[in-house]
Amino acid sequence: MGKGVQTGMTERNDDFLRTVLEFLRNLNPSTEAQPTMTESELGADTDLIQAGIVDSLSIMELIVFLEKETGTHVPLEDLMLDSIRTARTIAAVYGPRTADAG
Repeated sequence: MGKGVQTGMTERNDDFLRTVLEFLRNLNPSTEAQPTMTESELGADTDLIQAGIVDSLSIMELIVFLEKETGTHVPLEDLMLDSIRTARTIAAVYGPRTADAG
């Protein structure tokens, strides 16, 4: 694989990561008890489950988002908590694939 292809994939993955982070920041409306996380508070490696951003109610919204963004079906029964633990893992698992990835 040429370096240009690898760079293109990295850029697409970075773009997807930014899209995932934007979705997550808007996932749960802010309340007085739990205001919306700011860009500095919600990073690529924030534990989304521990922070309460992804919970049993928001998983379906996350699946719909991933299906819309990737154009592929994400079966709920195949969803593993570790694959949605952070925005970075979401981008790695569900983001753009290389042409030679089987």
